[in-house]
Amino acid sequence: MEAGSDQHWLLGEPSWWNGEDSTPPDFRPGELAPPESWVSSTPRIGNFGWIRQRFRPLAWPLLRPMAWSPVFLVATAIPLAFPGLTSNDQYLAILLFLAAWALVFIPLIFARNAQPMSNNSIPALPVDWLSLALGSTLFLMHIPFDPRIGWASYALFWIAYLRTVLKVQDVMVTPPARLLLPMETEDWDGDFPGPWEILSKHWSRDIIARAECDGGHLVIAGTARGGSDFLSMTFVHHSGFVQDPFHETLSDNRGLMAVLAQPLPITGTQWPERFIVPSEEE
Repeated sequence: MEAGSDQHWLLGEPSWWNGEDSTPPDFRPGELAPPESWVSSTPRIGNFGWIRQRFRPLAWPLLRPMAWSPVFLVATAIPLAFPGLTSNDQYLAILLFLAAWALVFIPLIFARNAQPMSNNSIPALPVDWLSLALGSTLFLMHIPFDPRIGWASYALFWIAYLRTVLKVQDVMVTPPARLLLPMETEDWDGDFPGPWEILSKHWSRDIIARAECDGGHLVIAGTARGGSDFLSMTFVHHSGFVQDPFHETLSDNRGLMAVLAQPLPITGTQWPERFIVPSEEE
């Protein structure tokens, strides 16, 4: 999710980081400047060049609901381990099970969809689909065959949850952000050097080009705010979540670094003053 006001649109809302009141710095821990071959700037300098735009950290929408999920997963076993406590133990267990996984899936889907340029594919979500599918299969088998199979299913659901948490942690290691460059759309020619795959020769507020990398792909898209047009670039993790392409956690991604080593042949225009942090806040 983007910051609401123009003043915080690039640096992010101060409240996103431990309730800070002051304007965030140009560089937070782990954030890297583009290579010297790129024309880049910062929100406190402006002028010309690519500037990082931060999105809301994923800890906000994900950690609290996912922390409640195991509570419902534990509760799922109670009506099955102690039958007769309710009028329909299996129905209650299914409701608790669905609640447990709703606290995983719904926050993941909403958090990802709130990120501009993300991939909204459900199968791409950072979920242990294999263990979840095996657990569901065993659960269906235990009804006609042997109730004890249900406990094997329950164990697999726990494995699926724990592995899903690890996958989500892997996504959260690199914070969400993108690079922006102000543009005059009438000057757009749609030409990119290899290895970029051109998806649209015309200016579009959708994906224009992409480049495959290890663990995901770089994307370039058009975007706009308040009458100003921008070219945006970010790294889309294979889970569909957006990640900062210039972050030290991705510095070992050789495919990504190889693409980013070649600056895009685009100059852009001067940054609008309303997005630049005033000098008195430096």
